[in-house]
Amino acid sequence: MLKRIVALLMTLCVLWALLPSPAARAIVGADAIVADADENFIPIPAAYEVYTTFKNLGEAGFMNHPEDLFVGPDDLLYVADTENNRVLKLSREGEVLEIITEAGGMALNKPRGVYVGDDLSLWIADTGNLRLATLNADGSDRKVYVKPDSPLLEKNFTFDVQKLFVANTGYIYVLKGANLIAIDEGNAFRGYLGADEVGFSLYRTLIRMFGSKSQIERTVKQEPASYSNFFIGADNMIYGILSNKDTAQIRKLNSVGNNTYPEEQYGFVLEDKEGKPLTPTLADITVEDNGILTVVDRLTGLLYQYDQEGNLLCAFGGIGTVGGLFQIPVSLDADSRGYLYALDYNTGAITVFRPTHFIQLIHQAVTLHGEGRYEEALVYWQQALEIDSNYALAHQGVAKVMGKQERWKEALDAYTLADDKEGYSEAFSEYRHELFRQYFVPVVLVVVIGLVILGKLLGLAKRKADEWADNVQMGRGL
Repeated sequence: MLKRIVALLMTLCVLWALLPSPAARAIVGADAIVADADENFIPIPAAYEVYTTFKNLGEAGFMNHPEDLFVGPDDLLYVADTENNRVLKLSREGEVLEIITEAGGMALNKPRGVYVGDDLSLWIADTGNLRLATLNADGSDRKVYVKPDSPLLEKNFTFDVQKLFVANTGYIYVLKGANLIAIDEGNAFRGYLGADEVGFSLYRTLIRMFGSKSQIERTVKQEPASYSNFFIGADNMIYGILSNKDTAQIRKLNSVGNNTYPEEQYGFVLEDKEGKPLTPTLADITVEDNGILTVVDRLTGLLYQYDQEGNLLCAFGGIGTVGGLFQIPVSLDADSRGYLYALDYNTGAITVFRPTHFIQLIHQAVTLHGEGRYEEALVYWQQALEIDSNYALAHQGVAKVMGKQERWKEALDAYTLADDKEGYSEAFSEYRHELFRQYFVPVVLVVVIGLVILGKLLGLAKRKADEWADNVQMGRGL
């Protein structure tokens, strides 16, 4: 009996050790959440629901450590099934339509990235073969890209690209190691893009100036933050994610490589079992035509969704084995309906998420507001608040619309409900200015009239005082 009790206690201890930390358990697997200004997690109505999950592909078997998923213009799925040395073409329901195992006269070797052009040409980052292999829509060979011949590239440079995207300018952008590289249709090197700035280090500077050769060699080179994935949106901007940076992990790069996205901390910093912080490790990003961004954190399995201003719309998902959770999510994309497809590296499963009515209302409101159609956006914000009266972003949306309409009192009320101190301060400043303009003339008139009346009263009082003084003097004289 004692042995059974001891065995039971040991089992419970092991299970408890395997559980996520308290902070992680608070949100992993939740339907959807957001966070307030104090980083307290707030549940919201479900933003996405699991539509389907497919893993067993029938005669095609199971995927083996797939690394990339892309939804083509035809709304079909293209997956780089890396360890199986193939690219799969799937329907949205998981039916295998085509298996590509070779391109450019060579068998694929550890393909890690896939892209489909508007003409349905298929582009494959054939990483193990150090090349980009492309096929026409009919499956015939199109072109092969290898290491560009450029003096700007180091001699030991290898063309083992992991991800790729083709811009409508014809430039081909590839992720090679930590860097985004551009090449043109002629396979010519066009430069690095969006390199992160390396911060100044006094210690390293002093070592380089005064240290011995051995000290300099032992000094670890300070590397810039690494790009882990990227996406080119319908606005032709390059959206990149940085894997080893605390802030500004999401980048929106313009044509000259400058970031135009708010430099904030994105994602939740949770804690592991030992209480150590788990900084978000973003694995992939997708941007829908309406500008909504979705990123996935491979460490916590959470999907985060943001608007173009960096506001968190929702977060959902997590680590686990039930539907809607992951083991190691590595890639995601969206189709024309707004469905999200998330790829799990460890299980080889693809989970399809369908947007709920609630998040569709939020998307409509955000999109219309961004287009300057504030009256129309207000309708959707109000409908969202009918579902969740505590959704702060909807209150902010209402407040901004009220501000655009110069209805400052209503804007102040909405900012109060949103707990947006900065927005409230700005609206209050405008409200005070509006009150000043509105009542300036009447107040001035009242002041002027008051001064005139006061002047006359003072004059009258002076005359009365003078008369009284005269009367007093006359009385003394008598």
